Amino acid sequence: MNFYKNLYNYLINYEKPSEYLIFLRSKSYISYLPELSSLIGTPQDPVWHPEGDVWTHTLMVLDKAAEFRNEFYYLDDFGAFMLGALCHDFGKPYTTLWDNGRWRSPKHDIIGLIPTENLLNKLEINEDIKKIVFAYVLEHLKPMQLYKTKDNVSDAAIIKLQNRINIPYLIMLAKADHYGRTIDDAIKLEAPHCDWLLNKYNELIVNTNF
Repeated sequence: MNFYKNLYNYLINYEKPSEYLIFLRSKSYISYLPELSSLIGTPQDPVWHPEGDVWTHTLMVLDKAAEFRNEFYYLDDFGAFMLGALCHDFGKPYTTLWDNGRWRSPKHDIIGLIPTENLLNKLEINEDIKKIVFAYVLEHLKPMQLYKTKDNVSDAAIIKLQNRINIPYLIMLAKADHYGRTIDDAIKLEAPHCDWLLNKYNELIVNTNF
């Protein structure tokens, strides 16, 4: 059985991609996909992730990401987006530590590029799409990071971000990441950091024809 081929098929064609991952785990096949099996049992700060470990969060993010299918015109763009959702926390198993009474995963965005590349190679993803997926992994924290310092964020920082990644697509990933948990604002589908960044994007790029 080609688990990797089936995985990509579920990512781009199914409303609930998590079902395939759950199936793999139920049959103990998940061990054949170490990039995914390493997520199982990796802890997260319960204040921000009361839903549980990185595996549980990733399943929830995938299903939320799949809801954005109709926002994409090209299948390759949607495929890159879904791969970004799948891989966005791949660095956490290698960076998670107990620090001052909390679970933290410093630099998991950067470290996550290694297992992401391993997975994409096994999926035989072409280089152009791989670059987009890498950008999703590297930038998935950026909407929240910018929002936390929004009073000091320059226009140039927003423009530079757009040069690295399509901001509206990044916002959709950030929403899926945010909604893929069980904190109150996620349950209410409230994502102020995404709303703020979209407003900045419209103001600086769309309305000025940058």
